[in-house]
Amino acid sequence: MKEAIVDSSTRGFLERNPVFTTAEFQLALPPGTPRSTMLNRLLQAYRRGYTERIGRGVYASRVGTFAEEPPDPFLVASRLATDYVVAYHSALEAHGVAHTPFRRVTFLSARTPFEVAYRGHEFLALRPAASMVADGTWRASVIQLRRGNHLISTTSRERTLVDCLNHLKWAGGIEELLRSVGGFPSLSMEGLLAYLDLLDSPSTVAKVGWVLSADPDLWRVTSSELEALQSRLGKGPYFLSPRDKPKSLVRDWRLYVPADLDPGEVLRG
Repeated sequence: MKEAIVDSSTRGFLERNPVFTTAEFQLALPPGTPRSTMLNRLLQAYRRGYTERIGRGVYASRVGTFAEEPPDPFLVASRLATDYVVAYHSALEAHGVAHTPFRRVTFLSARTPFEVAYRGHEFLALRPAASMVADGTWRASVIQLRRGNHLISTTSRERTLVDCLNHLKWAGGIEELLRSVGGFPSLSMEGLLAYLDLLDSPSTVAKVGWVLSADPDLWRVTSSELEALQSRLGKGPYFLSPRDKPKSLVRDWRLYVPADLDPGEVLRG
Protein backbone atom coordinates (compact mmCIF):
# COMPACT_ATOMS: atom_id res chain seq x y z
CA MET A 1 0.00 0.00 0.00
CA LYS A 2 1.29 3.43 -0.93
CA GLU A 3 2.35 5.73 1.93
CA ALA A 4 -0.20 8.40 2.84
CA ILE A 5 0.36 11.84 1.33
CA VAL A 6 1.20 14.56 3.85
CA ASP A 7 -1.95 16.61 4.52
CA SER A 8 -2.24 20.16 3.17
CA SER A 9 -2.21 21.85 6.59
CA THR A 10 1.08 20.17 7.51
CA ARG A 11 2.59 21.11 4.15
CA GLY A 12 1.39 24.69 4.62
CA PHE A 13 3.09 24.84 8.01
CA LEU A 14 6.32 23.52 6.49
CA GLU A 15 6.18 26.12 3.75
CA ARG A 16 6.06 28.90 6.38
CA ASN A 17 8.51 27.63 8.99
CA PRO A 18 12.12 26.86 8.08
CA VAL A 19 12.94 25.55 11.58
CA PHE A 20 10.46 24.54 14.25
CA THR A 21 9.93 22.53 17.41
CA THR A 22 7.33 19.86 18.01
CA ALA A 23 5.68 22.28 20.47
CA GLU A 24 5.31 24.90 17.71
CA PHE A 25 3.89 22.31 15.35
CA GLN A 26 1.40 21.17 17.99
CA LEU A 27 0.22 24.77 18.52
CA ALA A 28 -0.45 25.11 14.78
CA LEU A 29 -2.89 22.19 14.87
CA PRO A 30 -6.56 22.53 15.86
CA PRO A 31 -7.09 22.71 19.65
CA GLY A 32 -7.48 19.28 21.18
CA THR A 33 -5.46 17.46 18.52
CA PRO A 34 -3.89 14.44 20.24
CA ARG A 35 -0.11 14.42 20.55
CA SER A 36 -0.08 11.04 18.81
CA THR A 37 -1.73 12.64 15.77
CA MET A 38 0.83 15.43 15.75
CA LEU A 39 3.72 12.95 15.94
CA ASN A 40 2.21 10.82 13.17
CA ARG A 41 1.96 13.83 10.86
CA LEU A 42 5.60 14.68 11.54
CA LEU A 43 6.58 11.09 10.90
CA GLN A 44 4.81 11.09 7.54
CA ALA A 45 6.54 14.36 6.58
CA TYR A 46 9.90 12.96 7.63
CA ARG A 47 9.44 9.75 5.65
CA ARG A 48 8.65 11.71 2.50
CA GLY A 49 11.72 13.92 2.92
CA TYR A 50 9.71 17.02 3.80
CA THR A 51 11.54 17.50 7.10
CA GLU A 52 14.96 16.85 8.62
CA ARG A 53 15.56 16.15 12.27
CA ILE A 54 18.13 18.53 13.76
CA GLY A 55 17.98 17.55 17.41
CA ARG A 56 15.53 16.27 19.95
CA GLY A 57 12.18 17.88 19.16
CA VAL A 58 13.68 20.24 16.55
CA TYR A 59 13.12 19.93 12.80
CA ALA A 60 13.98 21.76 9.59
CA SER A 61 11.58 22.10 6.69
CA ARG A 62 12.62 20.81 3.26
CA VAL A 63 9.54 22.14 1.48
CA GLY A 64 9.10 25.01 -0.99
CA THR A 65 11.73 27.73 -0.70
CA PHE A 66 13.40 25.75 2.12
CA ALA A 67 14.03 22.66 -0.03
CA GLU A 68 17.37 23.78 -1.47
CA GLU A 69 18.97 26.03 1.14
CA PRO A 70 19.89 25.00 4.71
CA PRO A 71 18.29 27.15 7.43
CA ASP A 72 20.01 30.12 9.04
CA PRO A 73 22.30 28.63 11.74
CA PHE A 74 21.21 31.30 14.23
CA LEU A 75 17.59 30.36 13.69
CA VAL A 76 18.55 26.73 14.36
CA ALA A 77 20.20 27.78 17.63
CA SER A 78 17.05 29.65 18.63
CA ARG A 79 15.07 26.40 18.48
CA LEU A 80 17.60 24.17 20.23
CA ALA A 81 17.03 25.85 23.61
CA THR A 82 14.06 27.98 24.63
CA ASP A 83 16.31 30.19 26.78
CA TYR A 84 19.13 30.55 24.21
CA VAL A 85 21.28 33.69 23.85
CA VAL A 86 23.74 33.80 20.93
CA ALA A 87 27.15 34.64 22.42
CA TYR A 88 30.92 34.90 21.96
CA HIS A 89 32.19 34.63 18.37
CA SER A 90 28.69 33.83 17.14
CA ALA A 91 27.51 37.13 18.62
CA LEU A 92 30.28 38.89 16.66
CA GLU A 93 28.90 37.20 13.55
CA ALA A 94 25.32 38.14 14.43
CA HIS A 95 26.41 41.78 14.83
CA GLY A 96 28.05 41.58 11.41
CA VAL A 97 31.63 42.30 12.51
CA ALA A 98 33.32 38.88 12.77
CA HIS A 99 36.61 38.89 10.89
CA THR A 100 36.41 35.16 10.13
CA PRO A 101 33.20 33.13 9.65
CA PHE A 102 33.02 30.05 11.87
CA ARG A 103 31.14 26.79 11.40
CA ARG A 104 30.54 26.70 15.14
CA VAL A 105 27.52 28.44 16.68
CA THR A 106 27.90 29.20 20.39
CA PHE A 107 24.99 30.20 22.58
CA LEU A 108 24.21 30.42 26.27
CA SER A 109 21.54 28.36 27.97
CA ALA A 110 20.83 27.59 31.62
CA ARG A 111 20.24 23.97 30.62
CA THR A 112 22.88 21.26 30.84
CA PRO A 113 25.50 21.97 28.14
CA PHE A 114 25.02 20.04 24.92
CA GLU A 115 26.31 19.82 21.38
CA VAL A 116 24.49 19.19 18.10
CA ALA A 117 25.93 18.72 14.61
CA TYR A 118 23.81 19.64 11.61
CA ARG A 119 24.73 20.29 7.97
CA GLY A 120 28.37 21.10 8.63
CA HIS A 121 27.73 23.30 11.65
CA GLU A 122 28.48 22.58 15.28
CA PHE A 123 25.91 24.00 17.70
CA LEU A 124 27.34 24.39 21.17
CA ALA A 125 25.20 25.30 24.18
CA LEU A 126 27.33 26.71 27.00
CA ARG A 127 26.12 27.24 30.55
CA PRO A 128 26.78 30.66 32.12
CA ALA A 129 28.48 30.98 35.49
CA ALA A 130 26.44 29.27 38.21
CA SER A 131 26.19 32.51 40.22
CA MET A 132 24.67 34.35 37.24
CA VAL A 133 22.21 31.54 36.61
CA ALA A 134 21.19 31.55 40.27
CA ASP A 135 20.34 35.25 40.39
CA GLY A 136 19.09 35.54 36.80
CA THR A 137 21.71 38.10 35.75
CA TRP A 138 23.00 35.88 32.95
CA ARG A 139 20.37 37.42 30.68
CA ALA A 140 21.57 40.98 31.30
CA SER A 141 22.66 43.05 28.27
CA VAL A 142 20.75 40.89 25.80
CA ILE A 143 19.22 42.45 22.69
CA GLN A 144 17.16 41.30 19.71
CA LEU A 145 18.79 41.32 16.28
CA ARG A 146 16.86 40.77 13.07
CA ARG A 147 17.80 37.84 10.85
CA GLY A 148 15.53 37.96 7.81
CA ASN A 149 11.99 37.69 9.16
CA HIS A 150 13.10 36.57 12.60
CA LEU A 151 14.47 38.18 15.76
CA ILE A 152 17.41 36.48 17.47
CA SER A 153 18.42 36.98 21.13
CA THR A 154 22.06 38.04 21.20
CA THR A 155 24.48 39.59 23.67
CA SER A 156 24.85 43.34 23.15
CA ARG A 157 27.98 44.81 21.56
CA GLU A 158 29.24 45.78 25.00
CA ARG A 159 28.60 42.41 26.60
CA THR A 160 30.02 40.60 23.57
CA LEU A 161 33.32 42.46 23.97
CA VAL A 162 33.47 41.68 27.68
CA ASP A 163 32.44 38.02 27.41
CA CYS A 164 34.87 37.37 24.57
CA LEU A 165 37.76 38.91 26.52
CA ASN A 166 36.89 36.64 29.44
CA HIS A 167 36.59 33.54 27.24
CA LEU A 168 39.06 33.96 24.38
CA LYS A 169 38.68 30.27 23.51
CA TRP A 170 35.12 30.90 22.35
CA ALA A 171 36.09 34.16 20.65
CA GLY A 172 38.65 32.58 18.33
CA GLY A 173 41.64 34.10 20.14
CA ILE A 174 42.71 37.66 20.89
CA GLU A 175 43.67 38.68 17.35
CA GLU A 176 40.40 37.42 15.87
CA LEU A 177 38.54 39.30 18.61
CA LEU A 178 40.39 42.57 18.06
CA ARG A 179 39.99 42.41 14.27
CA SER A 180 36.28 41.80 14.80
CA VAL A 181 35.36 44.37 17.49
CA GLY A 182 37.20 47.01 15.51
CA GLY A 183 34.15 46.84 13.24
CA PHE A 184 31.75 47.98 15.95
CA PRO A 185 30.59 51.47 14.89
CA SER A 186 30.06 52.50 18.50
CA LEU A 187 30.01 51.27 22.07
CA SER A 188 27.86 52.52 24.94
CA MET A 189 30.12 53.31 27.88
CA GLU A 190 27.06 53.40 30.12
CA GLY A 191 26.11 49.88 29.06
CA LEU A 192 29.69 48.70 29.28
CA LEU A 193 30.19 50.00 32.82
CA ALA A 194 26.83 48.60 33.91
CA TYR A 195 27.77 45.11 32.75
CA LEU A 196 31.26 45.35 34.24
CA ASP A 197 29.76 46.42 37.58
CA LEU A 198 27.44 43.43 37.40
CA LEU A 199 30.43 41.09 36.96
CA ASP A 200 32.46 42.89 39.64
CA SER A 201 35.75 41.62 38.21
CA PRO A 202 38.75 44.01 38.27
CA SER A 203 40.68 41.74 35.91
CA THR A 204 37.88 42.06 33.35
CA VAL A 205 37.96 45.84 33.76
CA ALA A 206 41.70 45.75 33.02
CA LYS A 207 41.17 43.77 29.82
CA VAL A 208 38.41 46.09 28.60
CA GLY A 209 40.40 49.21 29.49
CA TRP A 210 43.41 47.89 27.57
CA VAL A 211 41.31 47.39 24.42
CA LEU A 212 39.56 50.76 24.62
CA SER A 213 42.74 52.71 25.35
CA ALA A 214 44.56 51.08 22.42
CA ASP A 215 42.63 53.38 20.08
CA PRO A 216 40.19 55.65 21.97
CA ASP A 217 39.23 57.54 18.80
CA LEU A 218 37.83 54.36 17.26
CA TRP A 219 34.77 54.48 19.55
CA ARG A 220 35.17 58.11 20.70
CA VAL A 221 36.09 57.07 24.25
CA THR A 222 36.90 60.08 26.42
CA SER A 223 39.65 60.38 29.01
CA SER A 224 37.03 60.66 31.77
CA GLU A 225 35.49 57.37 30.62
CA LEU A 226 38.88 55.68 30.74
CA GLU A 227 39.38 57.12 34.22
CA ALA A 228 36.03 55.61 35.25
CA LEU A 229 37.38 52.24 34.20
CA GLN A 230 40.70 52.77 36.00
CA SER A 231 38.83 53.61 39.21
CA ARG A 232 37.43 50.07 39.10
CA LEU A 233 40.86 48.41 38.94
CA GLY A 234 42.25 46.38 41.81
CA LYS A 235 45.91 45.97 42.69
CA GLY A 236 46.62 43.42 39.98
CA PRO A 237 48.56 42.24 38.18
CA TYR A 238 46.17 40.64 35.70
CA PHE A 239 46.87 38.35 32.77
CA LEU A 240 45.33 38.29 29.32
CA SER A 241 47.62 35.60 27.94
CA PRO A 242 48.89 32.35 29.51
CA ARG A 243 51.53 33.02 32.15
CA ASP A 244 54.08 30.73 30.48
CA LYS A 245 54.05 32.73 27.21
CA PRO A 246 56.21 35.82 26.41
CA LYS A 247 54.34 38.85 27.69
CA SER A 248 54.68 42.53 28.47
CA LEU A 249 53.08 44.65 31.19
CA VAL A 250 50.68 47.47 30.31
CA ARG A 251 51.19 49.56 33.43
CA ASP A 252 48.07 51.73 33.08
CA TRP A 253 45.94 48.60 33.36
CA ARG A 254 48.25 46.37 35.43
CA LEU A 255 47.73 43.80 32.72
CA TYR A 256 50.16 41.36 31.13
CA VAL A 257 49.46 40.88 27.41
CA PRO A 258 51.20 38.97 24.58
CA ALA A 259 54.61 40.56 24.06
CA ASP A 260 54.37 40.80 20.28
CA LEU A 261 50.83 42.17 20.04
CA ASP A 262 50.03 45.76 19.01
CA PRO A 263 46.28 46.04 19.75
CA GLY A 264 45.83 49.39 18.01
CA GLU A 265 47.26 48.05 14.76
CA VAL A 266 45.09 44.92 14.90
CA LEU A 267 41.94 46.90 15.72
CA ARG A 268 42.46 49.07 12.66
CA GLY A 269 43.42 46.09 10.50
